[in-house]
Amino acid sequence: MRHFLAVDDTGEHKGIVTQTDIVINQGIEYYLSLREVKSVLNRRYPIIPGTASLDEAVKNMRASRFDAVITLYPEGDYGILTERDVVRLICGGKPLANVGELASRPLVCVPGDASLYHARKLFMEKHIRHLGVTGSDGQLLGLVTFAELLASIEHDYVQQLRETLKEREHSLAISQQHQRLATKVFESTFEGIMVTNAENVIESVNPAFTQITGFKAHEVIGKTPAILSSGKHDAIFYRKMHEELAANGLWQGEVWNRRRNGELYPEWLTINTVRNDGGNVVNYVAVFSDITKRKAAEEQMLFLAHHDGLTSLPNRGLFVERLRHAIAHAHRNREKVAVMFLDLDKFKQINDTLGHHVGDQLLQVVAQRLTTCVREDDTVARLGGDEFTVILESLANTGDVPHVAQKIIDSLSRPMLLDGHEITVTVSVGISLYPADSEQSDDLIKYADTAMYLAKKVGRNNFQFFIASMKEQEPPRRDADA
Repeated sequence: MRHFLAVDDTGEHKGIVTQTDIVINQGIEYYLSLREVKSVLNRRYPIIPGTASLDEAVKNMRASRFDAVITLYPEGDYGILTERDVVRLICGGKPLANVGELASRPLVCVPGDASLYHARKLFMEKHIRHLGVTGSDGQLLGLVTFAELLASIEHDYVQQLRETLKEREHSLAISQQHQRLATKVFESTFEGIMVTNAENVIESVNPAFTQITGFKAHEVIGKTPAILSSGKHDAIFYRKMHEELAANGLWQGEVWNRRRNGELYPEWLTINTVRNDGGNVVNYVAVFSDITKRKAAEEQMLFLAHHDGLTSLPNRGLFVERLRHAIAHAHRNREKVAVMFLDLDKFKQINDTLGHHVGDQLLQVVAQRLTTCVREDDTVARLGGDEFTVILESLANTGDVPHVAQKIIDSLSRPMLLDGHEITVTVSVGISLYPADSEQSDDLIKYADTAMYLAKKVGRNNFQFFIASMKEQEPPRRDADA
């Protein structure tokens, strides 16, 4: 069939659609330009001499089931007689001559390596339905008809449609797999997930949300995330969050929220904006994790970076930083600062005879007693081993320094009960003063160290102030039984 009657939904006739209409309007020049004419070549076509009668031509068409015959002329060229020509001749009532006189001559031909697009162009320009196809030597190889061109297009179209449907089915399967995976991740992830609509009303939460916050799903769905608010963030914080979400579609940062039991906790929060194909916001997806342990670990690491791990006192780095700060403060307020350098007497003997665990307990008790001997704003630090330092800040005068030094000596000399052993230690203390001895922190530490060795030299268990005559003396090397 080459023609169809097109009707509308009411059955009214709208017109005729033909093979020609489909081929011309198919809009698949891409396929036509890639395929060659010889790919749809029909080599089974009848050839009859030009002297044959019209009756013979019609019989050939019926026998070969072809809608045309090729006419061969004595000169070696070809013509063509089609079914349409036969109908037109019969209806015209003209005398029927032989085929050679009735056929269209010459047969329009194209090379076999020409594109189907070129063939379709010839069909349209010359208003014909058959084309001869010639080889490289110019000999006739066969015919190409409009019907064969349409069949070729249909084949390519169906193949492409089959591939498209196959790809869509595959994509659908992958999409369903991804959906199942997303659901599994949503339900099993350790991170809390909260989905809100565009108006910021909670639509769904995952099990991890309940585990972290203590709120069950039915307690938060239909409410806003404000139910989790800790009160630690002001309106400016949330305004900037929403501004960044609007501009970038993403916000990430640390937030303090409140659990169902009222406990505040820190979380690392990521919010993503979900938009539809029209670019309108449809959802916000918040993914968060409880970082309480992580923050505690970070704070512990930061603490250990500036403190002694055994006694929790400031270490050398923090001690020097605080001494510089104390000097700067004293300079602005015309005040004084005292630096004490302390060393336990005979500590190595205790460590060696009773063991390091007793030695460590001893250092911890010394740290506690030293802290109780000074003001809250003063600094007690452990530099390492059995060496401790003290900063006495914001002194109006230095008259109280000897009293503090003696208080330290008396406190540390009290017996200690450690691991079943009663232990008594003594301490040697050296003292330097700002600005009398120096205005530089390094000098004050060095001078206090020098004065401490003088205290050891004169009998231990005492304190000594640095004096100018000591500047030329190098502190002796620490011996093994200091």
